Amino acid sequence: MEKRFSTRKKQDLHRLKRVGLIVDADAAEVEKLQSKLLSVFSLSKNQLSSLIFKENKEQEKEQEIYFSEKDFTWRGRLKKESKLNEFLAQDFDLLINYFSEDKLVLHWVSASAEAKLKVGLANEEKRLNDIEIVVKEEEIELFMSELKKYVNIITDSWKNL
Repeated sequence: MEKRFSTRKKQDLHRLKRVGLIVDADAAEVEKLQSKLLSVFSLSKNQLSSLIFKENKEQEKEQEIYFSEKDFTWRGRLKKESKLNEFLAQDFDLLINYFSEDKLVLHWVSASAEAKLKVGLANEEKRLNDIEIVVKEEEIELFMSELKKYVNIITDSWKNL
């Protein structure tokens, strides 16, 4: 993770074409979060990729990838057959880290994902996000309104240059 933090390139965010969502299913209402995200940013379902951490994987739905600690080898490397590789191969304009509990596997995945802007809930690991929004996980509406505000400020500032 240290190497990933130190080699991350800062990029300009002009508009949202591709959004990634990493969420801990044990702590958040995943469907409500996805629905709100799609409506707030006027995204189509194919513009959103969700990565859902679940202790015990369930059947996957379209546009969602479930993962658990079983996707990693005993040495901490990602297994080749893991669907997590599909998520990590994408370049996101915005990556949302919707988890506050410190789980190493969530930190690793977030640090490994490529995104122009990373936003998330307040977390012990301060290097995960470019912007932290300090709300409780159940305050999805408040999180989305703050997220929209900051993304608009950032994208509007680039339009004016």
